[in-house]
Amino acid sequence: MPAVTRPPRGFTLIELLVTIAIVAILVTVAVPNFRVFLINSRMASQANELVSSFSLARSEAVKRGANVTVCASSNGSTCIGSGSNWAPGWIVRDAAGVIQVQQALSGASTLAGGTHIGHTVTYLPNGRTNINSAATVASSTLTLCPPAPAAANGRAIQVDRNGRARVAVINTCP
Repeated sequence: MPAVTRPPRGFTLIELLVTIAIVAILVTVAVPNFRVFLINSRMASQANELVSSFSLARSEAVKRGANVTVCASSNGSTCIGSGSNWAPGWIVRDAAGVIQVQQALSGASTLAGGTHIGHTVTYLPNGRTNINSAATVASSTLTLCPPAPAAANGRAIQVDRNGRARVAVINTCP
C-alpha cells in the first residue's frame, strides 16, 4: 500500500509578509479618510440639532401663542447674558420655563452667532423671528466650524425673519 501524503497546511512566510504589506497600505489610505468622514458626520449632526431646536421653537411659539426663545446657555437653565458663543450649548424656552436643553458641542467644534443673532433668537406667536429687517444673510447666520486644523467643511445655519433655518456647507471657517 502506498503512503498517503497530505497537502501542507498553513501559510508560508512570503504569503504572510505580502498580506501584512497589503493591510498596511490599506490602513494608511483608509484611516485619514475615516477621520475626515467622522468630523463631517459630527458637523452635519450638530447643525441638524440646532436646526431642530429652531423648528421646535417656531412650532411651540405658534402652538402656545407666545414668544419662544432659543438662546446660548452654559448651564441648561438660563440664557447667556451677552456674546455670540453657542458652543457651551443652548436652550429653547418660553415665559413658563425651559422646553429643551442641548448640551455643549462635542469634538472641540465652535459655533458663533452673527451680529443680528448674537446669543438669542426669539420666535413670535406668528412663527416669525425678532431678527431685524436690516439684517443681512451674514449677520443672521450661525457658523459651525470643526476643530483646527480643519480637515472637514464647516456649516452655516442661516435663520431668516420668517423663522426658517437652513444649513449650507462652507469651505472656510473664520
